[in-house]
Amino acid sequence: MPYFDAPLAAITLRRQATVKSVRTIRCLVLLAGAPCLWSCASAKVGLQGDGNYILERSEQSADCQGLYRNIYGRIQILKGLPAKAKVELATAPPTAFSLFGRLFSGPKGLDAVAEYNRERAHAYAVQRAMGEKKCVAVDLDRELAEVDLEMSQVRKN
Repeated sequence: MPYFDAPLAAITLRRQATVKSVRTIRCLVLLAGAPCLWSCASAKVGLQGDGNYILERSEQSADCQGLYRNIYGRIQILKGLPAKAKVELATAPPTAFSLFGRLFSGPKGLDAVAEYNRERAHAYAVQRAMGEKKCVAVDLDRELAEVDLEMSQVRKN
């Protein structure tokens, strides 16, 4: 049976100890489990640096009907973004940060283009989740073909 207040001298390697402290064992277990906790905490939800999108748990656990509503909502948002990008391109930047973003990255610095990239990656992540759950597939490439063409024209400006 462990002794809760064992002195540290009883745990040293030079002395023979028959009693081990629970605090020391608990610390060792926590230190061994820390990398697992750190890896779980470091996985952020949303758009990743490589262009992939990580879904939230509620989206991952949604049924097919919920995923359909999600993906068609995203398609509607994406269809409105080329017009928003054209308006944003035609107007003066509202902040100095936006001005420098446009100067150094061109149309890629538009908020609507960044939103388009994020929503497009999110829609494809939802489509992958639908495939994993064996839902009826939505042809996202066909749905977004016209929108992709309009956004490519905005990006050329």
